[in-house]
Amino acid sequence: MFGLMGAYAAGSTQHLKTSIYIFVLVVVVLVVIALLLLVFLLKERKNKPEDKAGGPEPVKERKRKGEGEGKEKHVMRKYLMLLGILVASVTYQAGLDPPGGAWQHSGNGYDAGNPIMHDSQRHRFLAFFYSNSTSFVASIVVIIILLLQRKDEEKWSLRVMNTTIVLDLLALLGAYATGSSRGWKTSVYVIALVIAVLAYVATHMMLAILCSHSSQEEGSSGTAEA
Repeated sequence: MFGLMGAYAAGSTQHLKTSIYIFVLVVVVLVVIALLLLVFLLKERKNKPEDKAGGPEPVKERKRKGEGEGKEKHVMRKYLMLLGILVASVTYQAGLDPPGGAWQHSGNGYDAGNPIMHDSQRHRFLAFFYSNSTSFVASIVVIIILLLQRKDEEKWSLRVMNTTIVLDLLALLGAYATGSSRGWKTSVYVIALVIAVLAYVATHMMLAILCSHSSQEEGSSGTAEA
């Protein structure tokens, strides 16, 4: 994984300074994940005394609960690993073959191998490149952490990885918005489309939760009447 990050840093740019920036992104992503770990750990410790207030659980109940949580953690690890590998593959290819291609010959102030977008629309290219690089680095770091996790890992650590993947996908959206068009106006339309889709999904989830609550209330009232 670290060799893959080195290949990305060396192959996605011809400037040593930019390659160093990519490794700085690695450090930044690690710091963000460390902060998330700290936040979720403190939150978990605050919730533990409340969980123990109800008294000890029966042995069979704890065993059944532990097996259910173990299966849930296993499914979550596979889900996070799949997303991490998928995003890492997409962003790696986009970094080595940026939108618009690269100059094939040197001349007129251009160097062969440099991205065309870098010279024609520098600010847009930088926005694409660093969003794409952040997404790639976050994916690789998540994969490494998942590989190093133990079987008895706490559930809150998986939540940290889940949050990191969400930030990873948001960076990928930013890279798509800046790299898929040549005008800022079109990028704004892409972002507006993303917001509209998220609003639709949020509305659908709210309706599903409300329907679930109403069905549970009807079931409990029916049981009380019986």
